[in-house]
Amino acid sequence: MLYQLSQEGNLSQRQMAVWLGCHQSTISRELKRNQSSLGCYLPDTAQAQSETRRKNAKQPFKNVSESALELVKKGLKDYHSPEQIAGRLKRASQESLSHETIYQMIYQNYHGCGEYRKYLRRGLCQRKSRGGAKSKRGGIPGRVDISERPVIADQKTEIGHWESDTMIGGNHLGVLVTHVDKASKFLVAGLAKNKTASEINRVTE
Repeated sequence: MLYQLSQEGNLSQRQMAVWLGCHQSTISRELKRNQSSLGCYLPDTAQAQSETRRKNAKQPFKNVSESALELVKKGLKDYHSPEQIAGRLKRASQESLSHETIYQMIYQNYHGCGEYRKYLRRGLCQRKSRGGAKSKRGGIPGRVDISERPVIADQKTEIGHWESDTMIGGNHLGVLVTHVDKASKFLVAGLAKNKTASEINRVTE
């Protein structure tokens, strides 16, 4: 996305920061830490470096015991919420597991936990975002909720599963629409006048 804005849109770091609604230092830091060996920013190189950092990062559920894993799966199958499972696990053993960790185990398909996403009760899986009020940015009309997406989409092994997002430009002038194939990282992007479904569909047709 930064590559398209800087190369195709011919925008400066300051202009990209205004468009994306962030500080200029954020853009500068992203460009510097993801430079290729030639000293330039390339989307494929940036993605590869990001994946490497993610793999090397410490996973919150790295040392989850077999018994705790089975309790989590059984609880989910019984339609218990991650909050309820975390509390029950704490009472049943010395091992402590937060409900946020259980959510991550599901979303990252840790040891098959992704298969149990369908057991999440809809009312309990609508988690509040950090910071209080729900953000209105980034919503796409008609998008499929993450709880309803197939597990294979998160495994990033099959082409055809797209991740979409929208970003409102500075002073609410236009909307940047992006669609990224989760497996190939192929990016489709365009500028829409507003966030209505018809306008977003027009941009990406």
